[in-house]
Amino acid sequence: MKKVLVANMTSQKAVDYLESKGYQVIKNDQASDDDFLGHADVDGILIMMHPFGESLMSKMPNLKVVARHGVGYDNVDLDAASAHDIVVTNTPGANATAVAETAMMHILMAGRLFYQRRQAITDNANKRYLAAHHGQELTGKTVGIIGYGHIGQEINRMLTGFNVKVLAYARHQHEVTNGRMATLDEIYEQADFVVTALPATPETKHMINASVFRKMKKSAVLVNIGRGALVDERALVEALTNEEIAGAGVDVVEKEPITAENPLLHLPNAFVTPHVAMISKEAMDNVALKAAEDIVRVLEGERAVFQVN
Repeated sequence: MKKVLVANMTSQKAVDYLESKGYQVIKNDQASDDDFLGHADVDGILIMMHPFGESLMSKMPNLKVVARHGVGYDNVDLDAASAHDIVVTNTPGANATAVAETAMMHILMAGRLFYQRRQAITDNANKRYLAAHHGQELTGKTVGIIGYGHIGQEINRMLTGFNVKVLAYARHQHEVTNGRMATLDEIYEQADFVVTALPATPETKHMINASVFRKMKKSAVLVNIGRGALVDERALVEALTNEEIAGAGVDVVEKEPITAENPLLHLPNAFVTPHVAMISKEAMDNVALKAAEDIVRVLEGERAVFQVN
């Protein structure tokens, strides 16, 4: 019987699907290399965020497929996987609604300073800042969306009721129902809210940096629901501290999991969540099942639908 390793938090729907296809499903936390090496004979892995590269692949001789639980796959070494004839897949679109809802929440929370006002009920630290900063409404504003795939397009759809103008950036042309395609500089210079929804690649690393913050409006809010590597975090902290931009809402940071020492957590104009954009019952079911389906395809000799290497 072929074996598939999944994380403990994997949806039961995916586990049931794999078992219905005749696979033995092994669960653990996927928190350390030992969690993988302790089951080095598995044929497939449905992987969360643990780094997975040559040092692990070389010790797993039966491994044929690694399916990422999500869209981003920057924790998996694609070159090493290809060298070992391991198929790597992801799940585009499966969590788009959950992530887009998170982006909307960050736009409103960071724009209107709701969290800080809640904190002020029991903590006086931000009261002086809040007395001088009232936040801004979303309605009628210009929103830049950098990355116009499944998630970016869903954000645009959700923005419809706010009567906004959308400026969208992507490698390819798209119809933008609430606005138009735009250059990055147009977004940086014109947008009241800049939303990043891109994966982490060598080309996107630190694409939002000190020079970008100097181009943005002082009233602008940055929202990052893509990957922490997109934003130069040190430059972001400086821009927020010096009020070069008005605020930021981030679900991802450069070093994860985020710790209490991260300076973003201690700024009055930053709203931070710990990489939870895709966590909803519906998204966890959709993502895990889509990943499991590609695992089965590969192990049954078929081509994966969402192969990335």
